[in-house]
Amino acid sequence: MNFGVALLGAGVMANTKMDGNFQRWYGNHIRSDFTNDFSKGTKVFGEGLIFLPVMTASALTYRLWQEKQGLPDCQLGNFTDRTFRGYLVGAPTLLIGQLALGGDRPRDGASYWRPFKQDHGISGHAFLGAVPFITVAQMTDQPYVKGVFYVLSTFTAWSRVNDDAHYLSQIMLGWYLAYLSVRAVSETEGRRPLPRGLTIFPVGDNCSVGVGVHYQF
Repeated sequence: MNFGVALLGAGVMANTKMDGNFQRWYGNHIRSDFTNDFSKGTKVFGEGLIFLPVMTASALTYRLWQEKQGLPDCQLGNFTDRTFRGYLVGAPTLLIGQLALGGDRPRDGASYWRPFKQDHGISGHAFLGAVPFITVAQMTDQPYVKGVFYVLSTFTAWSRVNDDAHYLSQIMLGWYLAYLSVRAVSETEGRRPLPRGLTIFPVGDNCSVGVGVHYQF
């Protein structure tokens, strides 16, 4: 339900002049050599070829050692495990949504949704780059630390707008998908009961992982 509302809002932005107008305003008034240089560093956190293998290997190694050696929980291990599970939860929606929405890149065409014409409807960099930072934010109870990491979680998404790689609606969908995915992981940690409606969440047993579906009336 929550992501459906986000899709509705993004659809309005993508299929009107809102996305294009924002992109032109940003390019004319905000983009500079400084933002270009800063973007190069923040974009790295959304590189799937780097972070997906690292987080996957770290999470599975942590689970294996914990099971075989009886190691106690540790914050770093929990972080990699929960980050990996966040990727796992959001990946199906990300991949299907990218193609189904069919949005183009700013430098290549319009933001209008043309299903199955392109595969840029949701920013993968925004999703991948946000998950680790949102994970840390939801692992801490310190309001200031939580706020700092939520802000950091937007930097990779912002870099895609700066680089003319994604429209605003596309990076917003990517970031919000990351938030919902990490929240689903946090809810399985016993922090709070599952909300009403449909929830997709990660499940794991020893070294195996999967995805569960829960509907709360």
